[in-house]
Amino acid sequence: MPYTIAQQSIIGTREEQQDCCFAHCTENHAFAVVCDGMGGLGYGSKASAVAVAKLRELLAQVQAQEPMPAFFLRAVDILDECVVNLKDNKGEKCNAGTTIVATAIDYDKLYWLSVGDSRLYILRGNEIARVTRDHNYLLSLKKMKQDAEINTLQFNQEAKRGEALISYIGMGGVQIMDINETPFQLLPDDIVLLATDGLTKVLCDEEILAIMRGSELKQALSTLVEQATKKAIRSQDNTTCVAIQYT
Repeated sequence: MPYTIAQQSIIGTREEQQDCCFAHCTENHAFAVVCDGMGGLGYGSKASAVAVAKLRELLAQVQAQEPMPAFFLRAVDILDECVVNLKDNKGEKCNAGTTIVATAIDYDKLYWLSVGDSRLYILRGNEIARVTRDHNYLLSLKKMKQDAEINTLQFNQEAKRGEALISYIGMGGVQIMDINETPFQLLPDDIVLLATDGLTKVLCDEEILAIMRGSELKQALSTLVEQATKKAIRSQDNTTCVAIQYT
């Protein structure tokens, strides 16, 4: 197969694992998804698990003629509705949410979907590129400052709340997402890395690149989460990484 896949997930110091992931490859295709349930809303583990399961179900049913960007766009609404309608043991709505980052590789063509702040990176040689945005309040603030709707002082004051998500699966109508219409052409030895913020809030891009290029794929992911745990200032969040290397 032209793909090598590895994945690593730890609970960290949290009481519950609210990350969920899945990765699979065949002779000509590879697929991966990582979800990070939103603990602040409750039922984060349930939201992430449902989103992953539903996306796998949809992928198994996708028609060959449906373009992958159209599939991802369709899937967002379905996943969002599934999480919105989650119910607890009393039959009441859970008010749950989850981020999602997913990739689909068709031979050497890469497509992706992102909602929230779980990230997708592409590593090529000695370079690393983040290809998804963090859909948080800071993203809105930067746009408002660029459009001169707020000044620098206002920006700095509001930036303290910048990590609050403004787009996630389960909000009831997702408006902000990242889906590439044109496939990204992979080259031999490229690595596609999906990760939750348990990793990306602790390690910078350069640290991630150095570790990923320092050893084989499975060991590199183990080292990533080990280093994230060591560098965590207070407590280590749930941390999940999935990597696909195009060989």
